[in-house]
Amino acid sequence: MRPTVRLFLVLALTTTACAGTHPSDRPVSGVQPTSIGSDQPVEVPEDAVDHTGTDRVVVAVTDNAFEDRVIVVDAGTTVVWVNEGRNDHNVRPAEEDRRPGWFREVPKAVLADGGAGSVTFEQAGDFPYFCSFHGTARRGQRGRVIVVPG
Repeated sequence: MRPTVRLFLVLALTTTACAGTHPSDRPVSGVQPTSIGSDQPVEVPEDAVDHTGTDRVVVAVTDNAFEDRVIVVDAGTTVVWVNEGRNDHNVRPAEEDRRPGWFREVPKAVLADGGAGSVTFEQAGDFPYFCSFHGTARRGQRGRVIVVPG
């Protein structure tokens, strides 16, 4: 076996063995694409974190990132964004068409200096968002809340 192949196998096995089993670490492979408010199915990405079955989810806002970036929640779940970074942040909906269920921006003033802002997602849907200080709707600091019927 070549050294690079051996190294790859060791790294792959180590990563697999050390993977977390905390419920918030589990991928959302069991969630099926769902038609929400339109004729288009919602594709759940592989890196989505399943938070279904909980009433409240905390998303850390760090410098230039949302952790977890993509979450799946039940309708009626409250998502709380907490600024754990040094910079100013906001949480702005990526789409401005104001379909039913869309949320209002969580402004910089609410997230200043470790602040927290929340939104309760009552309606199923796909809700992409971003921080307008560190990204746009298409790139940079962005995230997504996928809400499935409860």
